[in-house]
Amino acid sequence: MLILSTLMLVLAGAGATVLDRAGEPPPPRTVYLMATEEMKFDTAEIKAEAGERLRIVLRAKGTLPKMVMAHNVIILKMGTDAQAFVNASVNDRNTGFISPALRERVLASTPLAGAGETVQVTFTVPSKPGRYDFLCSFPGHFASGMRGAFTVR
Repeated sequence: MLILSTLMLVLAGAGATVLDRAGEPPPPRTVYLMATEEMKFDTAEIKAEAGERLRIVLRAKGTLPKMVMAHNVIILKMGTDAQAFVNASVNDRNTGFISPALRERVLASTPLAGAGETVQVTFTVPSKPGRYDFLCSFPGHFASGMRGAFTVR
């Protein structure tokens, strides 16, 4: 048993996926976010460990129709200009307000959620520690402050 525990620690330190006793990877850690019609997330920072599996669950609170008020969570790759990303995506309703030309700058994203809807995304956190931006790309939301820091330790 000691040898197995030691092997799991060595593999985890080497970036390998540690499996549970059933041979499955452990379930992702879940972070819950709320988005409101005041165009704010209920948190401005998400902290994560490098290489962990993470699920972000976004719930949209409000009463307005989805066509005029929807929310998403987009985590951008490190070094991406968030303002330029949002500006380039403003007319891309069919792709969830993500410019197809900038799709490669997205680390993870949820679909758009209207009032009362819940959406989610599961992904592996990058191995490079640092600050990544997260935001809502629905027009006007980023400018109103619907953004935050995704910090990888």
